Amino acid sequence: MGFVEDFFVTMQTYNETILPITLIAYLLGIFAIYLCANRSRRSSKVVSLILAFLWFWSGIVFHIVFYGPVNVEILGQTMSGVWYGSGVLFLVQGLLFLVLGVGKSSLSFGLTEDAYSITGAIVVTYALMLYPLIGLLTGFNYPRYPLFGAPCPVNIFSVGVLLWADRKVPSYAAIIPLIWSVMGLMPVLVLSVWADIGLILSGIIGVPLILFHNRKLD
Repeated sequence: MGFVEDFFVTMQTYNETILPITLIAYLLGIFAIYLCANRSRRSSKVVSLILAFLWFWSGIVFHIVFYGPVNVEILGQTMSGVWYGSGVLFLVQGLLFLVLGVGKSSLSFGLTEDAYSITGAIVVTYALMLYPLIGLLTGFNYPRYPLFGAPCPVNIFSVGVLLWADRKVPSYAAIIPLIWSVMGLMPVLVLSVWADIGLILSGIIGVPLILFHNRKLD
């Protein structure tokens, strides 16, 4: 079985196994949006905790448990252990959200009517709704397609939420989302997951916007 088929067979196994968690992930995403739109004293901590959970889930369950044994084949070269490495990246990002947002209260989120919030809303909507819709329109069917809770939609969603920050975001908190967005070239070119064009754009456009927004918040 080649890499492409192996990837989607594993995706099917993953989705069928963790279906209740996928539903929970969507509910958590919607709840995070609600909290950003209706701020309270602890809302930003809860949003950060939700982001941390999503990244931890993707890192441990998706990357390490399910995809860890899957070899990656690019340009005729077969590589093992790639998913374990990407799992570590997701664990680091989850830890950053946990430490910065929950431990240090350095992350603060709130929806406004400025261009950054509007862009963030577009990105978040893409992650939750348009990403699976594009999959359906381009010939993919559940369960052989990533839904929210899988790494790429989670990365897109996180960039959108970071654009809702009303306090300066530490620049290093956006490094891994940028790295993963650039890695979106692989699913686009190798797996024909065209929705990941949005992943790439969320990184190369969204992350610089986060940094520009930081200047405004200084």
